[in-house]
Amino acid sequence: MIPFWSFLLVLCASGIVGQVHAVEPRIVGGTQAKEGQFPHQISLRRRGSHICGGSILSSNYVVTAAHCVKQGKNEVPASQLTVHAGSLLLSSGGERIPVANVTVNPNYRGNGYDVAVLRLHRSLTLGSNIAAIELATDDPPSDATVDISGWGSISQMGPLSNSLLFVQVKALARQTCQQKYLHQLPETTMCLLHPKDKGACYGDSGGPATYEGKLVGVASFVIGRCGRDAPDGYERISKLRTWIREKASL
Repeated sequence: MIPFWSFLLVLCASGIVGQVHAVEPRIVGGTQAKEGQFPHQISLRRRGSHICGGSILSSNYVVTAAHCVKQGKNEVPASQLTVHAGSLLLSSGGERIPVANVTVNPNYRGNGYDVAVLRLHRSLTLGSNIAAIELATDDPPSDATVDISGWGSISQMGPLSNSLLFVQVKALARQTCQQKYLHQLPETTMCLLHPKDKGACYGDSGGPATYEGKLVGVASFVIGRCGRDAPDGYERISKLRTWIREKASL
């Protein structure tokens, strides 16, 4: 089980992450998103460089993965973070707004509860390409088709893209996931199964999983490597919804 951020540490050390125009992460085996298809999707930037995805909760708040905004035991300073919304491209368009405050779920210890709520310095301009998404109250049913989206790598160390991509995956029953893949599956985590050479990858962390127009999951980790014939781990909105709503003043 490999958290998305483990590979980002290598990229940061080599200086690659900062080169947004040369290195634009994307989902493995994805299809290019259309204008207005995922208006809730944001790119989370640190010092101007894409590090993770996220979802718009309201004009003033977004949700992402806790590990995206952790630096050892501390939180990344809000002054280093910005949100890019309203564009399918990492390199241009949309609007960029500084983050004013970072709140990480207090139960996050690297395994489960991998969510954080970010308050923005000023309000997003909501419209057809920038919109809040409703939080689901229940998990998608077993074998349901779920959309995941992001700008993460197309393979373990493969070429990258500037465009937002998406993939359709299947919700996997918790018991099946525990028996076949993760014996110690955190209570707050769901498994989304995909075929080989598809799925989430590095740079997709914090991004959305949606079902019937509602946010059901937040990207947390991959099992083994990107694009493996195995599920990806997404945090369950159904279990974390109350905390998210409280911190986002919903």
